[in-house]
Amino acid sequence: MFRAYWNEIRQFDLKALIIIVWSTFLLLFTIYFRRVTLFFPEHRFLDRLIVSGIIYMVGPLILLIVFRYKPRDFGIQLGNVKQWIKEMFVFFAIMAVILVIAFKFTNLKNVYPLFREARVNVTYFFIYQGIQLFHMFTWEFFFRGFMLFGLEKKYGKLAILIQTIPFAIMHFRKPALEAYGSIFAGIFQGTLGLRSRSFIPCAILHFLVALAADLLGLWW
Repeated sequence: MFRAYWNEIRQFDLKALIIIVWSTFLLLFTIYFRRVTLFFPEHRFLDRLIVSGIIYMVGPLILLIVFRYKPRDFGIQLGNVKQWIKEMFVFFAIMAVILVIAFKFTNLKNVYPLFREARVNVTYFFIYQGIQLFHMFTWEFFFRGFMLFGLEKKYGKLAILIQTIPFAIMHFRKPALEAYGSIFAGIFQGTLGLRSRSFIPCAILHFLVALAADLLGLWW
């Protein structure tokens, strides 16, 4: 029986198996390890963003070094800048309109910025945005770099849907509207990443949308 199971496992694509198992481990690790306070003992929310961001960045890089992957194998390159910069701003314009409507008819204005001190202190607002920029880049590197490009060779465009599942699930603590919307965001972001051959436009777009949400939360 055990030999039969082993033979079944051996039929998996090794690279895909490693990426899926390792990414699942890292996501679970961020959930538990980010409870540790390292940088901002008095502001645990900021601490969690930094710690989880480090995990999102370092975890995939370990595989890149150990298995000698090339940076472009995980979308670490500028890609087709002329194409993605236009598409990125088109998506941002669409998202901005959706955000304005959502903030108008829901209670999202009472939710953002997620870091409460950023609502009343300008210094904290800019500190928060700097940390959020770091977090968004590492987050997008994990999903639209490591997972998306790492699985593309084996699964093609299906990799967009595969990475969308854990991406959406990781929004479980966000407002329901945003959590459900992350399903579609994951698909569009994944498509943008593959078309651009880079995770960078996805990171910039994600940060701009998050910044817009924070500004609407402050001034709407």
